[in-house]
Formats: sequence, C-alpha cells, structure tokens
Amino acid sequence: MGSKQTVRQAARRAAFQMQQRRREEEVKRERRLTNESIKLMVALRERDDTETRARDAIRAMEVEGLDAAAIVRWSNGELDAKEIARLRDFAPRYADPEPVSKPDGSPS
Repeated sequence: MGSKQTVRQAARRAAFQMQQRRREEEVKRERRLTNESIKLMVALRERDDTETRARDAIRAMEVEGLDAAAIVRWSNGELDAKEIARLRDFAPRYADPEPVSKPDGSPS
C-alpha cells in the first residue's frame, strides 16, 4: 500500500514539475513576443517619420517647379514616378497624433 502512495506522489510531483516548466517557457515566450512587438512598433514609427520627410521633400521640389520626371533625375534614379506619387500622398499611419491646442495656444 505504501508503494502505491509513493508512486502517486512521484506522479504528482512529475506532473507539477512539467506544468511548472511549461509556465516558465510561456513566460519566456511572452517576454520575447513583447520585445519583438516593441521593435515592430518602433520600426513602423521610424518608417512613418522617414516617409513623411520624403513626402515633404517631394512637395518642396514640386513647389520649386519640378515634375515627377525631374524629381526622378534629382533622386539619381532612386525613385520612379510611381514611388514619387505614393510618397507625395503619404499619410502617416503609426505616428502619434499631433497635440491639439486650445484657442489660447496651450496644449489640451
């Protein structure tokens, strides 16, 4: 009878240890996913910032009277007309919204 109880205790201990290892692995996975999620969000915001600067440069070149073909030449062929059109109309998706000012000029 004592051996049955010993076997049960050993089985419970083994099951508990297995569950504990699974929980620890899940915590590690959660940390990895959190870190990768942060990297992703930073990269998306950086891309938005970069494309916003490109948009502003294209618009400034257009104000100077350049058309798409001239901008292609000025970009040394790095851009084509399709990419210029996409960037010209670019609207940031991931950037933090601009703070809204109250009529007196103070932030809301």
